[in-house]
Amino acid sequence: MESLEHRLAVLEGADAALVLASGRAATACTILALLRTGDHLLACGWLRPETRAFFDTELPALGVAVSFIDPRDTRGWRRELRKTTRALFVESPVVESGRLVDLRPPRTLAQELGIAFIVDATAASPLNFTPLRHGADVVVHDARLLLDQEGTADAGVVCGTEAVVDEVRRKMAMWGAVPHPAARSSLALGLDTLAARVEQVNATARHVAMCARSAPGVRRVLYSGLPDDPDHPACIEWMHGAGPVVLLELEEPAHVGLLCHQLSTYFGRECAVGASGVTQARALSTDGLVRLQVGLEDPTVIVTALVASLTAAPSSPLAEHH
Repeated sequence: MESLEHRLAVLEGADAALVLASGRAATACTILALLRTGDHLLACGWLRPETRAFFDTELPALGVAVSFIDPRDTRGWRRELRKTTRALFVESPVVESGRLVDLRPPRTLAQELGIAFIVDATAASPLNFTPLRHGADVVVHDARLLLDQEGTADAGVVCGTEAVVDEVRRKMAMWGAVPHPAARSSLALGLDTLAARVEQVNATARHVAMCARSAPGVRRVLYSGLPDDPDHPACIEWMHGAGPVVLLELEEPAHVGLLCHQLSTYFGRECAVGASGVTQARALSTDGLVRLQVGLEDPTVIVTALVASLTAAPSSPLAEHH
């Protein structure tokens, strides 16, 4: 029987893979394996909060400097480069928004200088995106979003060369980031259904994004699977599917809380990243942005719930509370 790590390595097109205790552990142990005190990390500024917090607080405390690049400034990668830069880090698709980051500038720079290029592809899964085939050296995943069927068991994945994975394994052991056996079992079961789940989520998310454009109270919808989306050319070039995350901008920012609450109540799940089978919504800012993570429910059910939540009376006590 093939090992879990071998199955993951084959999916990513990697020489080796490693399962760790969480997505955070996968990122942290990878960075600790590749950088030392005095080194510099250059990272895309579009990151999930927990990754940004690790880069902002923990790495400087360990003597590793970090700079952040606006990915829309393609020349920023070279401009912010230092003699001590040892790795470049990108999250794409971005977990918080579903946006795609142009991989070409950091890839070119990493190959030119012989430094590591790390991609967090959590929001895609290997079925939608294999960064190693597009010039990345290391790929990390938080298994809760797509790889794990239930989205409840903490596990992270690192894929790359044997040498890098061996060094990450040493860091995993040193920092106590070994996964629980139940999490490994859950992840293995998730891989059995991954293809069917990802295919369904891709189709459902695209349908929901199209319907959301004409829904009341929605100003803008961002989803790279739509032909006129700004990230669609990159999606066509790099992706097999756009994944589960749809970004909504509401006309009335004050209605964000109501929408998130009602969708969470409808689907019986609190607003949080995870639970790949359940549709969720979460407020991203005070500017009316809502992150919609599409689950495995029937597309009609999701659209009905979304429209019902958007058309809920803004004057209701719930809306006033939020």
